[in-house]
Amino acid sequence: MNDFEVVCRAKIDGDFEGFDDEVLFKLNNGTYWVQSQYKYWYYYAFCPEVQILRRHGVYYLQVVGQNEIVPVAQISDVIESRINGDFNGWEGETSYQLTNGQVWQQSAYKYTYKYSHMPSVVIFNSGSGYVMQVAGTSTKVHRIQ
Repeated sequence: MNDFEVVCRAKIDGDFEGFDDEVLFKLNNGTYWVQSQYKYWYYYAFCPEVQILRRHGVYYLQVVGQNEIVPVAQISDVIESRINGDFNGWEGETSYQLTNGQVWQQSAYKYTYKYSHMPSVVIFNSGSGYVMQVAGTSTKVHRIQ
């Protein structure tokens, strides 16, 4: 790790559950970073300290005190809102109206049942399309209104 430059140190804003596919990391300094390469690593921590590293123009996220790193890209096109009503998961072409007036529809097949009333929603462009994260689950979406 000697050839990495530390760009910033911050804390994850909330729960951290490791790396997976296109995970969005919100830091307490107001920046958002999305995992840009698939890597699975499970590690749970609440508001862990992380550092953004850079090597040869590529950014990486590392939980301080852990050896695992993952490539990330900083993004700014993030929508935070709430489902306007009940969330019942994903059924294939599910659509949800948000409290900000936008309506988003599932664009890739995924079936997951999960109930929550007016949960928080985060929508971001992962580079391969928009992803909606809600109630601990996520899927690809597109805006219909």
